[in-house]
Amino acid sequence: MSADELVTEAESEQRISLSPEGLAYVLKHREAVEELARVAKDFRAFLNYWLFLDQDTGQIRNLGESLWPAQEEFVREAQTGDWIFFLKARQLGETTIACAYDAWVGRFRGDPTNARVHMFSKREKEAQALLTRVKFGLLRLPVWMQLPIGRDTVNDFELIGPGTDDVRRFFAYPANDDTARGETCNHAHLDEWAFMGNPSRVWQSVEPSAAGTVHFVTTGMGPANWTSQYWLRCMAGDALDRRSRPIRPCFIGALNRPDRNPAWLKAKRAGMDEDTFMKEYPMKWEDALSGGGEYVFKSPELHEAGIDARGLMTYQEGRKLRKTPRKYVRAWDIGRHQDAAVGIVLDVTEDVMDVVAYKRMRGSTYPQIQQAIMETHDEYPGGLTAIEKNSAGEAVLENLDLPAHTLEGFSTNGQSKPRIISQLRLTLQNQLLKWDPKACEQLDAEMRGYQLPDDNVVQDSVIALAIAVEYAAKAHMQQGHIGGIIQV
Repeated sequence: MSADELVTEAESEQRISLSPEGLAYVLKHREAVEELARVAKDFRAFLNYWLFLDQDTGQIRNLGESLWPAQEEFVREAQTGDWIFFLKARQLGETTIACAYDAWVGRFRGDPTNARVHMFSKREKEAQALLTRVKFGLLRLPVWMQLPIGRDTVNDFELIGPGTDDVRRFFAYPANDDTARGETCNHAHLDEWAFMGNPSRVWQSVEPSAAGTVHFVTTGMGPANWTSQYWLRCMAGDALDRRSRPIRPCFIGALNRPDRNPAWLKAKRAGMDEDTFMKEYPMKWEDALSGGGEYVFKSPELHEAGIDARGLMTYQEGRKLRKTPRKYVRAWDIGRHQDAAVGIVLDVTEDVMDVVAYKRMRGSTYPQIQQAIMETHDEYPGGLTAIEKNSAGEAVLENLDLPAHTLEGFSTNGQSKPRIISQLRLTLQNQLLKWDPKACEQLDAEMRGYQLPDDNVVQDSVIALAIAVEYAAKAHMQQGHIGGIIQV
């Protein structure tokens, strides 16, 4: 083997790039070839050589010698999954080990020729701190494992492999709507994803470039945060990676480090408000997504609502399926600007009611909302159209060109809202309400995340559904409708 090749061929055709110093070392220490092969295949073995700066003590430590339980869990998941959502409690060392994984990808994993690793955080300073951690460990690997350094800035770090066509690059990106757009990466690390200004837009920008593995690492920010809805999609198996495989959800609770126990957790809880405590030191994923209150709708009931649901369908499809005229409630929660306008069509013909249409409009004008309401009225004839008439809703209601006897206005206030929410909960408990959670993803997420107090939860869909249930009995008593002919 010549020094010009600068490549060691290990078992199972694993290619491991070496510097001239590294090659000289392995030629003298043949056992190092086997060790390199092991490190290249096994992230856990790599950690035995990974040094990091302990933020608590200020000392440089070897990570592999004393992994915390939370970090061991990270290793197990990372070894067997590609796209993983790590939902965690605070201060479990997950960012530390995630940065070690970032480094391993660019230096050893597979054949990392020209590898690109992208690290994202909420602001530029935090993103640069991730890159600093990666550089710190890479520069402290044994000399025979290191590669020459190319470009080295606060946002960009390069390792130079053998020849001129192998540059491994590590990038730090602040979270924004266009972050890393168009730049394909072998691995993406989104750190504290829930705390980014617009996690949905960030992911829309990052996802097309994520050609390899992806690690979402974050604590929770309550049910209204978009990442909480994405977690629920992962739990349901509906969030998919580039190969159409389910993204793996992994929750890591507050006691997964050696210096914590139930007594510590109890003391921590005593000194914090409930909302903050549940998000920062959760013991189950439901707590991590909570808003500090009590979930109104229970998981078993919500699960039951999705079983044997008819799904979304037009009037004609419903009539053909059930061979009878259909009766509907078309319920709308009106919103503009920050709030969405949500329309739900509930088939109330039988005792068990089905959500057969769902529309969600954000940033729409009053005329656009009015047009959608009238189109829905025509698409699903018969029954009633009920509209929340608080503020903007009253103006929409007054300007609709629909028969007055088909319209109902509902005022949401301190007395009526608890009543319709309680009625919705009772309807679910009695298994009289169905919707397809995949077709009505937003509705399902809001129902699962709805809490009291509800000041900080997304609830447009919940209110629209509650209004629909409120008028279900009245709509059921209405005349049927067949193809434009009223049936008495």
